[in-house]
Amino acid sequence: MSKRVFVLLLVTLALIVTACAQPTPTPTPVPPTATRVPPTATPVPPTATPVPPTATPVPPTATPVPPTATPTKVALDWSALLDRYLNTQAEQRWNSITAAALNDALALPTKPFLLDVRDEQELKDNGFIAGTVNIPLKTLLKNLDKLPAKDQPIVSVCAIGHRGAMAMMALQLLGYTNVKSLTGGFNGWKAANFPVATGTPVAPTAGKAPEVDKELADALDKYLNAQADATPKWGNMAVTAVRDALALPTKPFVLDVREPAELADQGMIEGAVNVPLRTLVKSLDKLPKDKTAPIIIYCGVGHRSVLAMMALHQLGYTTVRSMGGGLNAWRAANLPTVKP
Repeated sequence: MSKRVFVLLLVTLALIVTACAQPTPTPTPVPPTATRVPPTATPVPPTATPVPPTATPVPPTATPVPPTATPTKVALDWSALLDRYLNTQAEQRWNSITAAALNDALALPTKPFLLDVRDEQELKDNGFIAGTVNIPLKTLLKNLDKLPAKDQPIVSVCAIGHRGAMAMMALQLLGYTNVKSLTGGFNGWKAANFPVATGTPVAPTAGKAPEVDKELADALDKYLNAQADATPKWGNMAVTAVRDALALPTKPFVLDVREPAELADQGMIEGAVNVPLRTLVKSLDKLPKDKTAPIIIYCGVGHRSVLAMMALHQLGYTTVRSMGGGLNAWRAANLPTVKP
């Protein structure tokens, strides 16, 4: 090998060794050429107030509340009401007043309120007791504002005591506590030769109507209006009509509502069934099962028989009559009686 080639090899080898001994320089990072540009414009706030939704938000649906049940009104218990009433009346001796006792009461400083329940024409034709206020029975319960307070004394008057007893019972059932009926009515007053007034009676003065049971008042008002149009009117049957009815092949059921001692003393109409008035409501098994069967009721003077008639009517008996004047009128007409 020539010397020149050998020298070249040495130089080449030296260059290679030198290159391998030095670290490779790390390149210097080149910064971005573009600087970050900040926003060129400040954000503009909204120029308009945001428009709320056009539809009103629907509130959450409430849980339905079930309706409160209206209490069911209890129907009138006529049996209990009438049984209490009749027993109370028995304790008070049936609350009738004689013409003589009424005449004495009218002489006192505090007089009873005189309620004449006849029709206006009857007063014009026959006269009346001085101081009377006339309210026909048919309209009585629509004119409670023309009566005194429930605890004040009232005496009801009619022609013979029949309508007077009906008025008394109706008012007592509505809570009037001091009502009596004139025994024998205005005819009995005249027969006793007590004074009779003529002309126009005292006009009733309207005041404040008392609180009463509306359902009961309506029922009694309906009843009185029906009886005004009944045949015979007001359910009153004369002794002669009773006599004729008892002569028919199919006789009515005759009910005597006096006490047993009265039957023993005064006798009774033959064939009558005795049920004392105070026990009537609890003794319906002694009456005809058919509530449409004709029943004629009598007592001593025609007062208790009216109360019995009204009671049976309210209990559903449809053909019930009261004998006017009672057994006294029967005997006065010379009609027969028997001993029990």
